[in-house]
Amino acid sequence: MVYFKKAVEQFVLWLICVFFFIAILFLPYTTKYEVGQGGQFESATYEYKVDRHIANIKGFFAYVKENKGLGESHPGQLYSEKIMSKAWKSLLLIVPALILAFIFGVLKGIFDFQMQKRRLNFLGNGTTWLFISMPDLFFIIITQIGLMYLYEKGLFFHVALFGSDKLETYVVCILFLMIYPVFYLANITNVSLREQEGNDYIRTAISKGTSGMKILFIHILKNSLPKILAHANTITLYVLSNLFIVEKLTDFKGAANGLFQAVFSGTSFNIGLDIGVDGVSAFGYTIFFTLIILVSNLVAQIFRSIVIPASQELDHE
Repeated sequence: MVYFKKAVEQFVLWLICVFFFIAILFLPYTTKYEVGQGGQFESATYEYKVDRHIANIKGFFAYVKENKGLGESHPGQLYSEKIMSKAWKSLLLIVPALILAFIFGVLKGIFDFQMQKRRLNFLGNGTTWLFISMPDLFFIIITQIGLMYLYEKGLFFHVALFGSDKLETYVVCILFLMIYPVFYLANITNVSLREQEGNDYIRTAISKGTSGMKILFIHILKNSLPKILAHANTITLYVLSNLFIVEKLTDFKGAANGLFQAVFSGTSFNIGLDIGVDGVSAFGYTIFFTLIILVSNLVAQIFRSIVIPASQELDHE
């Protein structure tokens, strides 16, 4: 019951966020321009009108209701088909990146935990802090340049780093998306394991002759999972924000690229014309990305319900 209530809260919050996105997306664009001699731009003024804003939102929903598949983006191509095609490509990056980031992040955190009292600790915490401190954009660009250089010198096979038509491009993009989340989660896992290290149940297990690996994976890690899972939303947001960078740098034709193209025209203007934004496409991609966040939260709640009984969850609150 506790988790059902949380799921409902997440869904209501999602609806509110979508409404605000729509409200922002369909702000009235009408702007008054002042020009000098020869039609040169001098200044611009913008007046917000509530009735115009409401009319834009109502007009959009009327358009959606009247047009099957959100209407046509080009003759013979529906908006829905275009959006779903790009969203599916991005989904093939997002889902594997999230799953692998959690798996390798937890494993890297366990490795850091085990290496903390050894001479080679720099291979554990040292590498984790290095990748957290350095922007992943740096590692992406260095990797691209490095692979191209090695191929040019005949030291490595050709890897397609651009486009969205080849399998290796998907693999490379997934690896790029994983860089920061893996090491962020490794740090969280390491800290969580260290917090559990001195608890009484561990000393009891040791006194009973339980092996160190069994204590680590069955006792310590299990009790650390709730704190690790609490960062699921943060990891998801990191992956989605990095998706825009990765798709831009690799010319990957996914949903992030589609959303960028939908709003790109709104970054410039022509005197006498309203600022143009592809509102239908932007709406579709916004729904896609917010649904990813919603589903990620719900999945995290399901796993938390498995790790923590509902009675204990009430105590935590």
